[in-house]
Amino acid sequence: MDINFNPDEIEEILKRYTSDISDGKPSVQDSAEVEVSKAEAEPVKPSEPVKAFESEKPAEPVKTVEPVKPNEPIKPTAPEKPAESPEKTKSIGLTSPGKPANTPVRMSRSELIRKQKEQDALSEKESVQIDSVINEEIQKKKAPKKKKPVDAKKKRKNTIMNILLFFFIAVFLGSAGYLGYYYYNIHKAETEFDTLKGMIRKESKAPDGEGDPSSDDLYKAIRYVEVDGVEVQEKFVDLYTANKDFIGWLTVPGTNIDYPVMYTPSDEEFYLKKDFNKEKSSSGTLFVASHSDPLAPSDNVIIYGHNMKAGTMFHDLLKYEDEDYYKEHSTFEFDTIQDNGTYEVIAAFRTKINEGDSKEFKYYEFYNASSESEFYEYVEKAKSLTPYTIDTKAVYGDKLVTLSTCAYHAKEGRYVVVAKKKLQ
Repeated sequence: MDINFNPDEIEEILKRYTSDISDGKPSVQDSAEVEVSKAEAEPVKPSEPVKAFESEKPAEPVKTVEPVKPNEPIKPTAPEKPAESPEKTKSIGLTSPGKPANTPVRMSRSELIRKQKEQDALSEKESVQIDSVINEEIQKKKAPKKKKPVDAKKKRKNTIMNILLFFFIAVFLGSAGYLGYYYYNIHKAETEFDTLKGMIRKESKAPDGEGDPSSDDLYKAIRYVEVDGVEVQEKFVDLYTANKDFIGWLTVPGTNIDYPVMYTPSDEEFYLKKDFNKEKSSSGTLFVASHSDPLAPSDNVIIYGHNMKAGTMFHDLLKYEDEDYYKEHSTFEFDTIQDNGTYEVIAAFRTKINEGDSKEFKYYEFYNASSESEFYEYVEKAKSLTPYTIDTKAVYGDKLVTLSTCAYHAKEGRYVVVAKKKLQ
């Protein structure tokens, strides 16, 4: 019996059965074989059109094909190689001899399971790789870092830098310690001088009938007290009793100069680094040159003192370089244990000590004038070195006091202020 099969009908049947794979229906090949068997049992009438499954469009007219032998199964057209969608989901299409494969189909359950296993295996492999990378990083961090070899030259340079750093730190700490000690000693010395100043007794008034009627103030006669055979002004008794080297008190009003003065003819610089109590002191104490005689007195009494950077002792003498400062401090007081004296400044100048230079002004060698000309020579030289004009003059017979301290304008520099005793 001749049986005619419509290829389009066969294709529609295959499409129908391949779309139901996920619902547990038979595979495409099995479904096709079943349909072919049915076709053998029940032939399709050539005159009846074949309806398309799951399609609203009418099927094309059935074309006549060559009959198939009853004992040979109909082989479906081989599907084209499945294409990969953008979502990486594969599908296959079945084509007929005259129609392109553009209809996507679902994969079989077994292939889906296989693909899922492949993806799971791939994910597991990637997870293992990530864990391996993380473990490597952790091990790298835990592993001790290898020290880079140090270049010998660089190591030597670092050693030198460390030594210099240590040296500068030591110098800084040493300087800080020295300054601290320096200012502590100055504070201590100034406190002791204030205590000594408090030991000066107030002067007693003159007895009745001994006042000076021409003066607005009562005349104060000097009262003396004998201490170990020496007549000492009453106001200086306590100081002289505490130290027999005490010779007087120097005060420049309006300045920091307000100190006791010591006199040791046998050792001129004994108080250069000692305080009133003969203890070691960086400030020292004002002292009189050994060839001077404050009590006679000699024509010139030279008093030495330190120029302390803290502004104490004779530091304020350098301020006499300013003419206005001189005008405000033109007089000072120097009271000895036997007499009181007010002195007027006649010269203030810079100089230096250079014993080998005959042209240098050797002010420190003048104590008593051998002649009137020697006295005036000293006075005129001192005035000529003063940077401004001082009208106050000294005449032969006046008693002078010369204040001397260190200055730093030259090596062995000195600053000197010369004054004459004001007549009562």
